[in-house]
Amino acid sequence: MKKFLIILLILVPFGAMATVLRYIAVEPEQPSQLTQMPLEIDGWKGVVFPVGEATASVLQATEILLRGYTDTSGNYVGLYIAYFQDQKYGSQIHSPRHCLPGGGWVLTGLEHVPFSLGDRSIDVNRMTIAKRSRVDQMFYWFHTRSGDLASEYSLKFDLVRNSLLLSPTDAAIIRLTVGQGDRSQDECQRLAERFMQTILPEVRKALPFDTI
Repeated sequence: MKKFLIILLILVPFGAMATVLRYIAVEPEQPSQLTQMPLEIDGWKGVVFPVGEATASVLQATEILLRGYTDTSGNYVGLYIAYFQDQKYGSQIHSPRHCLPGGGWVLTGLEHVPFSLGDRSIDVNRMTIAKRSRVDQMFYWFHTRSGDLASEYSLKFDLVRNSLLLSPTDAAIIRLTVGQGDRSQDECQRLAERFMQTILPEVRKALPFDTI
């Protein structure tokens, strides 16, 4: 009986805290402005792809950017950024490795790799995906107020930490896609890095926090 009371005294406060945190939302100081990102950025020209209502309903993101950019040499990079203002109410970030198989893609490789942003490197996920005869290299990571994370577990820990600190829990997923064709994995990555380094100032302006 004594052990039961001790356990109860420990669990009740944590349960109460979890309930309170669930209904507390700390608003970011400013909104995201992804749609304000220019379509022409230092030699890269972009096209906008509409996001269907069904897809938007599943993602539950606050704002979604889906574009394709081509440089003067014809190199193409797909850009997807989804910003979530508050991850605690059913609108949590969806990992591509869970979503893509439903679209007919087959995941054939996944690894963490260092990714150059020019002045520094971050860890990202490099995913090799295939659909019929097409093979793409996909690079994605989670952009948070604590920094850039490759691990989904780190993302969840960051969410809990910010909730306990009563800080905004907003975050974004950034995803770059390069068609492999005759390129090697490393060549695909260098193209993705060059593109990201070019658009980085615009991404920083478009998101409510600058930790990238």
